[in-house]
Amino acid sequence: MNQLNRQKFMNMFNDMLNDRGNNNSQRQFVTETKGDEVDFATQQKEQVLHHRLDQRNVFFLRKVAQAKQKILDGTYGLCEDCGCDINQKRLLARPTATLCIDCQEEKERGESALIGKRRDLKDKKFEEMDPDSHLRAEPKFTKVKDIGFDSVVGDM
Repeated sequence: MNQLNRQKFMNMFNDMLNDRGNNNSQRQFVTETKGDEVDFATQQKEQVLHHRLDQRNVFFLRKVAQAKQKILDGTYGLCEDCGCDINQKRLLARPTATLCIDCQEEKERGESALIGKRRDLKDKKFEEMDPDSHLRAEPKFTKVKDIGFDSVVGDM
């Protein structure tokens, strides 16, 4: 990567850090609750959502700071697995990318292979799960009295 491209990425990362850092400090949470239970629940959900977004933002800002350090070290744009250059188009689409497209695809293939496995926490082993286990037939009812209902209304 030439010096001009490194400087462009450094400027882009500085802008990201400034923009996202300023947005975080401007957010204020409503602590006073007005309204009924539904309003209170809505406010709580909004606070949880904002908290999750803040966590994601912090994670992203860490990745941006790491990318800036890589520019300073001269390793920005190099794949961490194979050491090859990461394609310029990939870096423009995902500036914090640390793997070339081939290594990233290989990593994702490995992760997707684990989806069909269940981890046994006692033995720390992985077992193959039955992929059709969620398709097992539920019991068929022949009479209405066989179906159990949970009452949502208390006894009167």
